[in-house]
This record gives sequence, C-alpha cells and structure tokens, in this order.
Amino acid sequence: MKSIFLSALAFSLALSPLSAEDKPAEIKAGSLTFKAAAPWTAKAEPRPMSAGGLTLPGKDGAQGVEADFYCFGTGQGGDIEANMKRWQSQFLPGDDGKAVEPKREDSTVGTHKVHYVLLKGTFLSGPAMSPKKTPVPGSAMIGAIIEHADGNVFIKVTGPEKAVTALQEDVKKLVASALGK
Repeated sequence: MKSIFLSALAFSLALSPLSAEDKPAEIKAGSLTFKAAAPWTAKAEPRPMSAGGLTLPGKDGAQGVEADFYCFGTGQGGDIEANMKRWQSQFLPGDDGKAVEPKREDSTVGTHKVHYVLLKGTFLSGPAMSPKKTPVPGSAMIGAIIEHADGNVFIKVTGPEKAVTALQEDVKKLVASALGK
C-alpha cells in the first residue's frame, strides 16, 4: 500500500506545473537569454543600467552573491581590456600597493568569444558613478564578457570570496545557457 501511495504521489508531482520557485530565472541581455536554476532568483529591483540581475542567498546568515547583466548595444560599453581594467579598479590595491592580480581565461562557446576574469580582495561596493564606495574585504568578482554582434554582454558576479570562487563553473554554465551550449 505504501509503495502505491508513493508511486501516485511521484506521478502527481511529475504532472504538476512548476512553482515560481522551481522555474529557472531568466535574464534577457541584448538578444541573449540566460537561464539560472534555483537557488538563483531574479532580483526584484535590478541595478541601474543593467538588463537584470540574480541573487544567490548566503548560507548561515553570510552575505549572498549577486550577478548583474549588461548590454549597451553594438559598439557600446567599452572594449574587453577597458572593462577588465575597470573591474580591477573596483578593488583596493593590496598591502604592497599594487592592483589586485586578475586571473583571466579566454574561451570560445559555440561561435562566441567569452572572456572571464576572477578578482579577489577588498571590493569597493556602491553605485557605479558614485564617488562614495564601501570597502568590503574578503570579496571576489567573476566578470564575463561575451562578444556578440548585437553588442557585447557583460556579467558581473560579486560577493564573498569563498562563495564566488566556488561558482566559477556555474557562471560558465550560465553563459552557455544563453549561447545554446
């Protein structure tokens, strides 16, 4: 009897529509649509100028992770190197006075060139154009730039170092979700 009940329950769950929490969050940036499964959720209020964003809650009360997506159109948003340097400048220099060292990876997904950077250190948090920033030690950022004919797409993932560095493969999967791979 118990197995019949469990089979019926499994069958009814398989037929029931997904709840809002189970559906992948989708972010459209330019002509690309990114799909992120739970526990990622879409931001209720995206950052200014962004196409949208995702959040990943922190564990045991820790700060969560944010991902923001940008596409400014063909020829807009600056080139690859300028964006890499800008992201690097969003971290305080180390104790030696030197800029944080980026870990960079360039790859191809389908027909698109994708450029990744990982930065670790004290992140300067705050609105993009604001001169007032809050230093957040122990932070990391994964930046991804997808070269696209309709305009490059920029993804910026920030949060605690341990959480962000653990997401490197997940960010690549997120990129692949929009490029059909």
